[in-house]
Amino acid sequence: MSRVANRYSKALFELAVEKKLVESIQQDLAMIDTLCSENPDFDALLTNPLIDEAAKAKILSKMFEKNVNELTNRFLQLLSKKRRIGSLREIIERYNHRVMDYQGVLPAVLLSADKLSREQVVQIKERMEMITGKSLQLVEKQDPQILGGFIIRMRDTIVDLSIRTQLDKLRTQLIHG
Repeated sequence: MSRVANRYSKALFELAVEKKLVESIQQDLAMIDTLCSENPDFDALLTNPLIDEAAKAKILSKMFEKNVNELTNRFLQLLSKKRRIGSLREIIERYNHRVMDYQGVLPAVLLSADKLSREQVVQIKERMEMITGKSLQLVEKQDPQILGGFIIRMRDTIVDLSIRTQLDKLRTQLIHG
């Protein structure tokens, strides 16, 4: 994550908390992020260094002035003025992480070889929530290559209890004594 995205997302988040606009700003940013995802031309416009920043600011103002919170609009104008609008998507991602931290939510991916039962997922989730002290926002995925067990990724933390990893460790021990 770039320092620019970190700095700008932090400033926006702190102001949003102060003005009690955290969710409103998050909704605005989600709409803008969706627009960038669904319209590659718009995303290219924002990141194109050949397009004048004043022109970008004018386009952003026309597009969002009446559709987003005033703070969001001023933030977009500031990014444009400071030539940081190209970092917008990364800033949005960082802002969302800050909101989740603020709300005590931790995004996590639960990877298993086969689909786990509801009971297994609940047990894993409850155990991880107890360990982290946060509420997990869990996404389940399957990967037959892990053979069995599970891997859970929570931002920078990985808990790997897969059979594949256990077999790899055993193989390494056998080879290297």
